[in-house]
Amino acid sequence: MTHSSDKGDWGICMECQWWQVEPEAQITHSTLGFCIDEDLQPYKLSITGNGGCNRFAQGTPARGSGSSQQPPAATPAR
Repeated sequence: MTHSSDKGDWGICMECQWWQVEPEAQITHSTLGFCIDEDLQPYKLSITGNGGCNRFAQGTPARGSGSSQQPPAATPAR
């Protein structure tokens, strides 16, 4: 579900390689994960699978314990 715009490629988190979820989590629109894009890591951004942005990179979400905690306690896996 990638959309091209003048601000880059936009896509949903559940299809992005920069979204990290718990090791055993089922990936759904309501699954809470952690954005591990290098530029966004300092913000410890928690977001559900149906969230999205223009930093989207098609791929399989990463897995890491603590990804759904508030704030995320996981170490970025990529």
